[in-house]
Amino acid sequence: MTNRTITLRADLVERLEKLAERQGRSLDEVFGEILGHYLPAPGGNNWALAVAEHMEQADIAWSDDPDASLNSRQHYERHLHEKWQRIQNADDDNG
Repeated sequence: MTNRTITLRADLVERLEKLAERQGRSLDEVFGEILGHYLPAPGGNNWALAVAEHMEQADIAWSDDPDASLNSRQHYERHLHEKWQRIQNADDDNG
């Protein structure tokens, strides 16, 4: 890959340098990551793969629950019921 030069305002360069220094990475890595959020890499039209790769890199406390789908549904249904109850109580208070 060939190198090219881009001219940026000094304050932007300083911010990028500080960010790279804090993360212990090069400016190229930081700049590439920033652009990666807005533009896919060349040949990177597979959005599902990009999402999976970012999920693997993210610091996420994954749930290791074999019944997660069932439990998730139960939690959602409980949430909807509680919301419905709040609406009913609000109507009773106003009526």
